[in-house]
Amino acid sequence: MKTIIKLLAVLALALATFSQHTTASAGSIFHFKGKSADAFFSSSDGCVFTDVFVFASEEIFQNPPGPSSASSGANLFISQFDACTGEQLLAADGFASLADPDFQVARKLTSATLNATVNVFDFVSGTSFDVFVDVTWTGTGPLGRQNGNFHFHSPGCNFNSHFNSTFRSAEASGSVSDGATNFTPDPSLGASIFSARSGDVVVGCN
Repeated sequence: MKTIIKLLAVLALALATFSQHTTASAGSIFHFKGKSADAFFSSSDGCVFTDVFVFASEEIFQNPPGPSSASSGANLFISQFDACTGEQLLAADGFASLADPDFQVARKLTSATLNATVNVFDFVSGTSFDVFVDVTWTGTGPLGRQNGNFHFHSPGCNFNSHFNSTFRSAEASGSVSDGATNFTPDPSLGASIFSARSGDVVVGCN
């Protein structure tokens, strides 16, 4: 179920990206492929509990006969909570576009690396700051595969896709730091490396 949710999120991102750059019409055909990695970290220091979620992805879209378009990005969320006082100390999230070398995924999803600076906004203090992310994923589980069909219908619009996905559970480690504090001193509690491909995605909208 977790894998399906991730895949649907990737497909939703593909559709949203296309809608920004193209005008879909009946019979439009899109091709999509992408790789991603996610990791959840949790640690404690006395009463203070820190949770961090990192997600990075690279996607290639094509609307034949036009050229393909590539994009990469990283999402980051950091939470710090004082369980003794019941006070939320930090709740920050942000997104950064990535250059090609910033996020790399090995063949067969055996490993991945993310090295990026993400500007986050802290909803507690109302301020923004840079976070330096240097995380490595190492595959730990067997390679899994999944395929199927996804259908979305609404008045005047139909979205149909056949997808293939490959995934591997992993362990992530490294630093997520504001320059003073490393928010990920311990290895991840959960992580995965993921690849998805959808062929002949048809969007028909009036």
